Order: sequence, then C-alpha cells, then structure tokens
Amino acid sequence: MLPYSREMSDPSGRAPVVLEFGSYLLDVATASDVDHVEAAFLDPEIALWNPGPRRPGLTVRERAKLWVADRAVWTDDHASWVIRDRDATVIGQVSLHQIDVHNAAAEVGYWLTPHGRGRGIGSAALITATRFAFDSLGLARVELFHAVQNDASCRLALRAGYLVEGTARQSFVYGDGLRHDEHLHARLATDPEPAPPVIR
Repeated sequence: MLPYSREMSDPSGRAPVVLEFGSYLLDVATASDVDHVEAAFLDPEIALWNPGPRRPGLTVRERAKLWVADRAVWTDDHASWVIRDRDATVIGQVSLHQIDVHNAAAEVGYWLTPHGRGRGIGSAALITATRFAFDSLGLARVELFHAVQNDASCRLALRAGYLVEGTARQSFVYGDGLRHDEHLHARLATDPEPAPPVIR
C-alpha cells in the first residue's frame, strides 16, 4: 500500500503526486525552493556526483531556477520530487526518469544535502518513490546508476533494496568533466521489500 498521497492538478502532463513517509514529504518543487536548491548545487558532493545538464554561461542561481521549474512539471516519462525536512526545507530530491511504459521500466536518481545525509531519509525516500513506481505507475523494473567511486550512493541503493547487477564502463561524464565507470543497481517489482530504515 502506498503512503499518504495527494494529486496536484497539472494540465501539461502526468499529475504530480505528493507522498508522505514518516514525518517527511516527497513534494512538488515550487519557486520558494530556489534558495535551498541553489545552496544544494554549491555543495561539492552534489556538484561532483549530480552535476545536472551542462548550462554554459548560467549562474548557479539561474540553474537552480531552471531546475525547480523543470522538476515542478511531470511528463509521461518523468516524475520528480523534492525531499522536505520537518521544517519544509529542501534536503534532497528523487526523480524517476526515462519512464518507458511499453517496457514497464524507468531509471531513478537522487541527491541529498549535507543536512539530509546520515539520517536514513535518503533510503526511505528512495523506497517510497520506488513503491510509487511499482504500485501507481505499474513498472516492473527500476534502474539506478552511480559512479563506482560514490560509496555513499552505493550504500544508500543497497539499503533501499537495489541489487548490484554490474559495472557500466566509462558510461557518464560527472562534474569533474571525466568519464566514470558506474555501478548498475536495479529493483524488480517482484523483489522482496527492503527493511524500513530507521529515520532520524
């Protein structure tokens, strides 16, 4: 069963849905989140492992504004949330992208701010978004890629039930401008549900 959810009207595509897990939210991004997203983009770990689209000539704030506007709109192949702390500040994000209804598959990505790390929130948010992918979108498989050197992301993926399936060689250019090998993790709708994380 899904946690509490609330649909938001959006005529441009798939209707965004807000999901609750414990006392935290997977919420739709709004213009008031730009300050928090800008601060996240300045974090060295996020800048390295989640560089986002290259936008030459734009300031970090301009990139944050574009990111918020883009994530606020869901499409047939993309659903995205910000992770809200108890005080409503943004401490991370989770997105389902490359949603392929024909093959019942998608890819998932995420980042966490320093304040959001080490609290069990990331794995809980990922589990919640994955459950939505299986139960509400009817997907059979969700894939997750991270740079081999990103040990924290690997641990989070494993806690959320994403098994390592292999290594994709030099498959993505990260924030350092270099091509990195990536681990491929995946969860199937038929896989056992992971143990609920302890959230702090």
